[in-house]
Amino acid sequence: MWTTPLQVIRRASGVRDPLVVVEMRTFVGGESPPTEKNYLMVIRRWYVQAYDPRDLTFQGRFLVEERRFGKGLAAVAPYDTHGFTSPDWVGFQYDAANRQRYAYAGLPGTWSGDAYDFVTGGRGLTFPGLPAELIGCLDGT
Repeated sequence: MWTTPLQVIRRASGVRDPLVVVEMRTFVGGESPPTEKNYLMVIRRWYVQAYDPRDLTFQGRFLVEERRFGKGLAAVAPYDTHGFTSPDWVGFQYDAANRQRYAYAGLPGTWSGDAYDFVTGGRGLTFPGLPAELIGCLDGT
């Protein structure tokens, strides 16, 4: 269960080296916004704070999600931030037409997709990336 989020982070970021984990938590809950669809009512999430010991420019905080139909990186925040606050957490909306990777100020690595504020929404989303009842799972991070 603890290798899954690290595999997802390496795949999404392109980092090949093993990561050093500073903190990892897992929690389970529904989708945001809430839904009655069974396949979206139980989503496992991991919070991971980690870095690449061979490249100290790659250090960050990551949210990984696993649903019944797949798993992926939900959001990234700078390493030296805390809790679940805007504008720290950045999500990336997949864009099949543009797979180019971009660097973002304060975030480790390079990322593909359209960046948006994972805490407040954006890019057409008007809701936060985490349901309100799960935000407390990031207290003390």
